[in-house]
Amino acid sequence: MTRPRVLIVEDDSTIAEHLRNALAELNFAAAGSVNTGEAAIIKAVETRPDIVLMDIMLSGDMDGIDAAQAIRSQLAIPVIYLTAHSGDETLERAKLSEPFGYLLKPFRKQQLRIAIETALHRHRLEARVKESEEKLDGIIRSVTDHMVMVNEDLEVVWANHVATDLFGKDLVGGKCHSAIRGSDRACEPCHVRETFADGGTHQHEMEVEARDGRNIAMWCTSSVAERHPDGRPKTVVEVCRDITDRKRAEQALRESHSEQERLVRERTKELSETNERLLQEITERIAAEKAARESERLFRAIFESALDCIFIKDRSLRYVLVNPVMESLLETPEAGIVGRTDRDLFGEQVGEHLMEVEARVLEGQLVEQEHTRPVDGVDRTFHDIRVPLRGTDGSIVGICGISRDITDRRTKVRLPRTAIEDYPSKAMQITLAKSRRVAATDSIVLLLGESGSGKDYLARWIHDHSPRASGPFFTVNCAGVPADLAEAELFGYEAGAFTGARARQRGLLELAEGGTLLLNEIGELPVALQAKLLTFLDTRSLTRVGGRKTIKVSARLIAATNRDLVRAVSDGSFRADLFYRLDVFSIRVPALRERIEDLPALIDRIVSRLTEELQLGSVPEIDARTLRRLGQYQWPGNVRELRNVLERGLILTGGSAWNLESLMTEDPEEGDWVWSVPFPPKPSLTDAITEMRSKFVQEALRACGGNQYQAAALLGISRFALIRLMKKHESDDRES
Repeated sequence: MTRPRVLIVEDDSTIAEHLRNALAELNFAAAGSVNTGEAAIIKAVETRPDIVLMDIMLSGDMDGIDAAQAIRSQLAIPVIYLTAHSGDETLERAKLSEPFGYLLKPFRKQQLRIAIETALHRHRLEARVKESEEKLDGIIRSVTDHMVMVNEDLEVVWANHVATDLFGKDLVGGKCHSAIRGSDRACEPCHVRETFADGGTHQHEMEVEARDGRNIAMWCTSSVAERHPDGRPKTVVEVCRDITDRKRAEQALRESHSEQERLVRERTKELSETNERLLQEITERIAAEKAARESERLFRAIFESALDCIFIKDRSLRYVLVNPVMESLLETPEAGIVGRTDRDLFGEQVGEHLMEVEARVLEGQLVEQEHTRPVDGVDRTFHDIRVPLRGTDGSIVGICGISRDITDRRTKVRLPRTAIEDYPSKAMQITLAKSRRVAATDSIVLLLGESGSGKDYLARWIHDHSPRASGPFFTVNCAGVPADLAEAELFGYEAGAFTGARARQRGLLELAEGGTLLLNEIGELPVALQAKLLTFLDTRSLTRVGGRKTIKVSARLIAATNRDLVRAVSDGSFRADLFYRLDVFSIRVPALRERIEDLPALIDRIVSRLTEELQLGSVPEIDARTLRRLGQYQWPGNVRELRNVLERGLILTGGSAWNLESLMTEDPEEGDWVWSVPFPPKPSLTDAITEMRSKFVQEALRACGGNQYQAAALLGISRFALIRLMKKHESDDRES
């Protein structure tokens, strides 16, 4: 065991020699001996001793008290004063340097040993308490639920910052039912009384009124925090979670909660006699040990009563501490989790992603994301918050994380995955092949195509088949967001950034952490915002509106537009550098008229979905004639127009048999009649010509109100020729 090293500061050479000999006999190592305050400071910085024996009265410009203050301001080294003088003025000055003891000359070796050992023990104890405080501080600051502690008189003796922000700083010291504004029935702390009565855990739901007038629904859990020696509850901790959003939209958006309690210790009092000094040192040591035990007990009470998974990792990203909720979720005891990594628990792919995220946390960044990972063979979605955990010297020593299981919420709001692999057209198969290649990468994708052609569905397909499929998928229509709000929508904002910004809000780029963000109609993005987007694409970092801190974000971008961006660059409405940055991998989504072969599959999928949305009893089938008529149309509105036509047909027919009139895309009473045919004609040119003659005859008769003479004149043929065509087409229709 290494012997403690002692620095001697004494201007009397005889006493200094006596101290060196005494230290050697007591098995202490000498770190040196100096005779002035100036030399003491230099020697302490050079040798870094474990303790300093400092004579108060020194020769030179600096006495021992000034030297001790200078040493203590630079180094955390305990100092024991040696003096033959104990005047009140000297003692008052000495106390300002926070000494660890006093020795009155002359003193015995046994007194020297006791003074040094007591000072070293007190120094080590203070370091332990400080480390415990830092550890507790890191955990509590990452918890955001409302928490109060109540004594036997139902007085609030402690409240975390969430509770005081919500109900005011005067919450502490008042009665728990009168400090919270609301109805007497809702706020009467009957559950707290029950906990004091039976020592059990009680839960209830209540509605309260916050300081700003908002009505907030809460789910509260009260349990015993401390007990008397006879087992009776001494204090009760009440944890309240805001469940307003869950009650309104069945979504449990709650932040974990906890708060720290600061430990206060009394300063050492100066004693005039050796026996009194030793007694006080022993008393302080016992009090500090008790404070450390109470701090550990409070930490455990908060850590184990949280409703979310809370864990701590070291710098190697191995678990060092987990709470009971995480043990229950993984169905593994703490011993089976501690020392392992996310790769061990969730697999190689998930572990690689989480380690990449946590590497940014170890650099000092707070990361919040949604992520899906397998738990006991079942994919579960979590809302994760990870913050750096700092040691006593301010360096990052690990990570504190909170994970909330939001699988039920995500199941309700998650968009259905697209399935476009069964489209038979060659144009769509080429598009799908390019999409499959780029989906496996993390590159930027630029989707080009006419409005309504399905660019957003293809973007979702790329996300669902990418390594980021377990992450969120967000989309924003750049043309639908006002220009003055577009920056806040994409990049988020800090509280007070503008009028109405009462709290920090994450933007879509941050919300898409670990997933994909589709920038639809990118060509409509304001020019002023294009530069900021370009900076993000180059650095993968952003700054919120009104903020100064740079935040790194791992989100994939897919851009889509129906505009000619090359022309937009030429006329100055789109930045050239942003265009070239987005144009890494372009995919053109074909228009519906270019992939008419996909029409049956599209109709089948759209009709099935519309039947479900309109709550129709059955799915009507489209006959071959109607399907052929739909295939002859040019569909300038693409898939969006097709969906509108089919929805109109379902509404008009009530889900019964289709009729061609219900699917007409134009009013036959308005404008010129147009009939189109695909090329090459299907199934043959003869069939196309026959159908064209039939359409011309039908339209001529309709335009002439059924008058055969006028219809024949309109077509430039005789009435008998018209009758022959009518009979022929009637016969063909019966055969078909």
